[in-house]
Amino acid sequence: MAVLLAGTAAGCGGWQTRDRGGAAGGARDARGARDGDGRTGRSPGPRGAVTLAQARRVLHRYEKIATRADRTRDAELLAKVAAGNVLERSKAGYRQYDALSRHDRAPFAHPTRYRKPTFHIPAGTSWFLVTATRTAPTPQETVLVFAGERRAGGGNQHPVGSWRLHAALPLQAGRLPRIATTRAGLATEADTGSRSGALRPNDVPGTYEDLWQTGGDDEAAALAPNAVTKEARSTYLHRDDELGAEGARRRFVPVRPRHRDSYALRTADGGVLAVVPLAHEQRLSVTRPGLQLTPSDEEAVYDPAPRSTVVSTFHGQALAHLPRNGRPAVLSAKYALVDSR
Repeated sequence: MAVLLAGTAAGCGGWQTRDRGGAAGGARDARGARDGDGRTGRSPGPRGAVTLAQARRVLHRYEKIATRADRTRDAELLAKVAAGNVLERSKAGYRQYDALSRHDRAPFAHPTRYRKPTFHIPAGTSWFLVTATRTAPTPQETVLVFAGERRAGGGNQHPVGSWRLHAALPLQAGRLPRIATTRAGLATEADTGSRSGALRPNDVPGTYEDLWQTGGDDEAAALAPNAVTKEARSTYLHRDDELGAEGARRRFVPVRPRHRDSYALRTADGGVLAVVPLAHEQRLSVTRPGLQLTPSDEEAVYDPAPRSTVVSTFHGQALAHLPRNGRPAVLSAKYALVDSR
């Protein structure tokens, strides 16, 4: 007899929703001080890759084009304003659209709008971070990361049209820490390979994935408990419940993410706010000969054939606060089903 799988909890809510910007926020340009006659009195200080006005235009362009792309599920159009993990997750949503429930289809019909954006622009980088509130389906504080793509012969310049959204993570637990700024109003990039308190940003993926692999008995014990860790731990503890006594088992195995870019900024408390990649496989297998697994509707988009093992790949990103003192906290973790064989 076949085992019918109703769904895959590990991939819920993988693609992002987006909103239009409202009030201005955050960063401003770092410029050299001027003497009374208007001449520069000292060398210009560090500058961000964009001005505040340019950052606003980048966000507005993203909102406008992403709204059109989501409504028509046009991945080629979305690629004009999104890249990396965000584009991968959205393309997966487009591909699985006909297999989704009405509830999961709804976000694609909503306009892409963010309000009250605050722009955190670090000096000497080709990316910046935005904190804003998405307006639909429900208002939710969200962290966005835009990165610029270099154009041939463009040097270090990044025209507005060359910026792509690389991360979009709704706040799921706790509060966002205040970003540290220089006297010029710029944020400060943090080294993702350097320790901040108990962990380095590069340690977060393995630490968080431990919740899916062991329930948090190993590396994840270092994390502060919250709604994000509780959900992952609960999924691990109840991983076989939906399979009943049908002779099938489920386990999660960390894998190398397709998109491995990470971003980190210094926070006012001396710590770091980081966006890091996540990836794992969900491996379902029968334990008795003669049984087969029937893929869920979303998994069947990639391979509908009943089989003894169903291996589904989930890619995502996490938002983590690594304070100088105290336990690190994962504030958001989002995955999408991107393959199933």
